[in-house]
Amino acid sequence: MIITIFSEDDSTKRSILAASLATFCAQQHRKVLLIDATSLKYSLHWGERRAAADARIKLAVRGMEGLPSELENPLSYYRSHFQDIVIDTDGSDSWNADSALVATDVLLVPVGSRSGDLKRRENLIQRIEALRLFNPALRVLVVELQAISAFGDAAGAEGSSDARVFSDKVLTAALAQTVIHEWLEDNRLLQQGQSVFDSEPRNRRAVAEIEALYQEIAHARDLRLEACAYSLAILHAIQRRTLSNETAEADLLSGAAAGGNRN
Repeated sequence: MIITIFSEDDSTKRSILAASLATFCAQQHRKVLLIDATSLKYSLHWGERRAAADARIKLAVRGMEGLPSELENPLSYYRSHFQDIVIDTDGSDSWNADSALVATDVLLVPVGSRSGDLKRRENLIQRIEALRLFNPALRVLVVELQAISAFGDAAGAEGSSDARVFSDKVLTAALAQTVIHEWLEDNRLLQQGQSVFDSEPRNRRAVAEIEALYQEIAHARDLRLEACAYSLAILHAIQRRTLSNETAEADLLSGAAAGGNRN
């Protein structure tokens, strides 16, 4: 299964989530590849520190270079050798991000109160709908992020409405029942090349959240889309692309007309 975790903000939470999911899969004695397709390379650096520390739970971590065509080919070495591929991407490289989404089984979108502005989210919706034309089997799962205060409580429920609004805007997307909390030790574990499955003592709530989220991801992959929902999603994608092309053409003609008037 290929899981892509996508958000355009520069926080570490997306990479922490990718590392945790990859470690959970590896803990189940599966061959796992974690791919870093981001600009800040949090996951790649995490993998380097993990290898240096000779972590007990083994998984492969590498960058996206040279992989787009490999991911799109079901018979490639990477697709046949690894049982689970987790891709951490921020969309900074459009070619790599789009290649990842074309091959993805389940797209996981973490959304919280700090997950970027509305313009970025709208751009992501357009990207998902455009790429659905090339990957009609794509499943989209939106997961809510909640910050934790110093007292161990959820700092607020702002993310809840944001996650629900986003999932409602993406046709056939589902909102995960699992809420992922941003624990105070998350960044320390990332810097040490660890995840919630490596630390001692374990944060049992954090472990339970990742385990539950993976089950929802697996369920989303196997969920059969209703024919009408699938057709509507494709139609909506075509309409958006047509509207975008018409708008671009109108802007071009308007600019040309304005230039002609100045002459």
